[in-house]
Amino acid sequence: MPDGRGRRRGRERKPAVPVFIVSREVVVGGLLLLLVIAVAGGLWLVGLSRGGGEREEGGAEKTEDGRAASPAEWQGPHPSEVVEKFTAAKTQEERLKWVRQPDKVGAAMEAFFRSGPGAGEKVVATQPMAVSGTGAMLYEDYLVQMEGGGVRLASVSVDPTGAKVDFPAYARQCSESWEDLLGGAVMEAEEMRVILRTGGYYLHAFPDEEKWRNFKASTPDLPEGIDLYVERGTALDRQLSELGEGIDRMTLSIRAFGDSAKHRQFAITGVKAVGWVLPEEAD
Repeated sequence: MPDGRGRRRGRERKPAVPVFIVSREVVVGGLLLLLVIAVAGGLWLVGLSRGGGEREEGGAEKTEDGRAASPAEWQGPHPSEVVEKFTAAKTQEERLKWVRQPDKVGAAMEAFFRSGPGAGEKVVATQPMAVSGTGAMLYEDYLVQMEGGGVRLASVSVDPTGAKVDFPAYARQCSESWEDLLGGAVMEAEEMRVILRTGGYYLHAFPDEEKWRNFKASTPDLPEGIDLYVERGTALDRQLSELGEGIDRMTLSIRAFGDSAKHRQFAITGVKAVGWVLPEEAD
């Protein structure tokens, strides 16, 4: 009987699997090629977004008759340059060149930077965000970061006749002060800029969940948020419901119910804008 060694010798050998050795130079070269392709593709996409073609989310640069604006039709710096010039400006005269409706916002802007919040803020960086719109106007949003961690939003109109910063949005301007509203000195306000989220708080002046819909509102200008309410089934309720769960920035009209202000509660009485830029007015 053959021993174990004989049986092993009698087995057929399986063909060896070929092994390919790739040099480090080939690997590095391939990675560099992929990087070049990625960079070229990114530059191509940037060119599309800055040129006269259509933007995603309806963010096309257009002329007044609705045609896409070619680079030759654009006048002055593009939105990214405008926000840099506005935030770098040191005087009222310089800032007036870069804002919408300078005659209308000039006095408020001067006070904001002379003795208001802007007087102590130092811009350290700006970051592009989304393209948005209100009415017939398109604008690009930029996050403006301050030394110490504060932030503001610069909304720059996408307008071939001249891009401009919306100052009321930048300053989070409100028609009444939060101090007066929360202190009960005034009962209602026509124009308040907040960040809105759906909520679920039903107490005090608004205890009935079947009658009211609750929203949580916040702003960097308040250390704590407030509760806002809209009556269910109304046109205003339907309008807000269509915006979905994460509503984000809104400009609203609000008013207190009785002593609801002491509980930081107000009813929403109107939507001025989805966002912080009001629909375009005559400049």
